[in-house]
Amino acid sequence: MFIYIESTGLMSTNNAYKISFLFVSFLFWMSITLYVPTLPTYIKTLTDDLSTVGLILSLFGLCMALIRLPMGLAGDRIGWGKPIIGFGIFLATLGAYIMGRGNSLGMIAAGRALAGFSAGTWVLLIGVFSTFFDFDQAVLASSMINFSASFSRMISTGLTGYLNRLGGYSLSYYLASCAGLLAIIILIFIREERRPPEPVSLKSIRTLLRRKDILFPALISIVMHHADYAVTFGFLPIRAQQMGADDVVKGMLLCTNIASVTAANLFGALFLKNARPQSVLYVAAPFFSAGILITAAGSSRWTLFAGTAVMGFSFGLIYPVLIGRTIRDIDRSQRITAIGIHQTLYSIGSFTGPWLGGILADLLGIRVMFMATALACLPLVYLCTHILIRENAV
Repeated sequence: MFIYIESTGLMSTNNAYKISFLFVSFLFWMSITLYVPTLPTYIKTLTDDLSTVGLILSLFGLCMALIRLPMGLAGDRIGWGKPIIGFGIFLATLGAYIMGRGNSLGMIAAGRALAGFSAGTWVLLIGVFSTFFDFDQAVLASSMINFSASFSRMISTGLTGYLNRLGGYSLSYYLASCAGLLAIIILIFIREERRPPEPVSLKSIRTLLRRKDILFPALISIVMHHADYAVTFGFLPIRAQQMGADDVVKGMLLCTNIASVTAANLFGALFLKNARPQSVLYVAAPFFSAGILITAAGSSRWTLFAGTAVMGFSFGLIYPVLIGRTIRDIDRSQRITAIGIHQTLYSIGSFTGPWLGGILADLLGIRVMFMATALACLPLVYLCTHILIRENAV
């Protein structure tokens, strides 16, 4: 695609690479997301223990937490992200194939773990994409690539239920593998500017971690991702099934959430480029918690759709602001490492959300778990934002 655009002179080579890279991001997230809406209920066909369901789902976040910082460090060390990105996408391809072939908890867990390791590639995708932009366009670059990811997840989750009707659970897993292979092929033809290798020491990582403008945005991300993975990507499909929803409705629930994220990413890129980060956090965080409460208190499927839409739009406003703020004042040579630190830390929330959520859901029920998650989220986000303001880090 980018070769054609470049040869016809319709745009600069740099812009052609941007578009191609966004398409790689789109296919990468499709390889991870195409089967997600019915994954919790699929696992539940193999076990009635919600704690086990949560534990298997949590492997995704655990493996992200383990791999994202090493991937960021490797990208800075070799000054070249493409090989590592290609390997990461291959892991997503393999993980989806294993889950498509599997009919046991062990194989589902193995495939989900590989998908989690693959998700570590996101740190390099963001970091490399940002190098195609001027230094002061960090938030714009973050919004654009997050829009690509959100749009991919929206399309993927919207298709899941229909694919299940057409070919059973396995079809979405196999198509996810195909999307990953296509992403690798396109990636080969994108020319990344090689940077001088930047060996990263543990001392430099500690220095970055001590920066308030890196640490506290990451803490907010932990809270947000804990809630998002406990609810949206954890037990919302099971709650919907308890209310009589089929696979198509489950897919459309997640599609609605991600469509709202996508709309918020686009809205933020167009209208909030100069907004103060604390203003976005103070306004969006209460709506995020309110969305969770709506999904917990509602007695109809429409309340589930309304709640997940509110959650998605709020999350879509907050996340690019946190990423953009993390790398805004960071030297270009350390941006990938800074993003790796941020994403490693928020992956903790992606792990604790379904894990602790599953334990709490087993003890008290899914609705109570949702309510507890919502009520804990808001004060923690406000506390971190207040500290950022006090330290003049926003």
